[in-house]
Amino acid sequence: MRFSGSCAGARLFYAVLGLSTFGPAIAADMPFFAPPEQEYEPVELGTGWYLRGDIAAVRSPVLNIDGAVTANNFVNNWSAGVGFGYRYNSWLRTDLTADYQPLYSRSGASYVSTPCQTGAVGTPAGGPYTNSVGVYTDCFPYSQSRGTASVFLGNVYVDLGTWGGLTPYIGAGAGVDVLFQKAQVQWYMGNLVPYAGTTWTDPFTLGTYMANWDRSYSNTYLKFAYAFMGGFAYDITDHWSVDIGYRYLNLGTISGKDALGVSHSRKLDIQQVRLGFRYLID
Repeated sequence: MRFSGSCAGARLFYAVLGLSTFGPAIAADMPFFAPPEQEYEPVELGTGWYLRGDIAAVRSPVLNIDGAVTANNFVNNWSAGVGFGYRYNSWLRTDLTADYQPLYSRSGASYVSTPCQTGAVGTPAGGPYTNSVGVYTDCFPYSQSRGTASVFLGNVYVDLGTWGGLTPYIGAGAGVDVLFQKAQVQWYMGNLVPYAGTTWTDPFTLGTYMANWDRSYSNTYLKFAYAFMGGFAYDITDHWSVDIGYRYLNLGTISGKDALGVSHSRKLDIQQVRLGFRYLID
């Protein structure tokens, strides 16, 4: 009996010793506690946003449309625009721009006259009439016409490094051109009386006729536009920079009729020398 009791006591002793040995290992492998809370900070959108404004001296193509003939000078027009953009890094930026440019605006009389019928006489004289001959006078047109372009472009630029404070760049853009045209042509006889409303009766046909060569129209067209540009910028302050550059702008094709009603069309290739300012918002 004493031998079996000592064996039972030995087994109990080793069991307690085993629990005390593996207890810390189990507690270390299975930590029953919550992890520390993580704090999340809001992410900023970026610090490259900027606003821009531009004016330009423009050379437009020579146009003979709707009675308006533009001068063939180096600078014959102007343009102005605004926009906003984002600078991604020291060499890449993009922006959206909106520009307004008058294409032509002319009014005046043409001194090249055109014969216009004001009556008819029967032949032979005294009748009975077997035919009639028209009676004519000289008429000339007075034209009023204008055309404008509103250009909306998305642009991308590559800045080519900075030397002596100057940052040259190249870029390209694409978008739409909202082309507006309005024209009115009125015809006058040599005595300055309007030709419209002049009536006569043909003695042979006995028909009554009324003259009216006047015409007017107003149309708006949506056309694809693209541009290539280059220039340089100079930082005046940390937020302000001045931008001087050149831009080639293609606004599609413009069409119309001259004072005599002959149709004309011409590609609108615009060349601009631009002066602008950019303001870095943040």
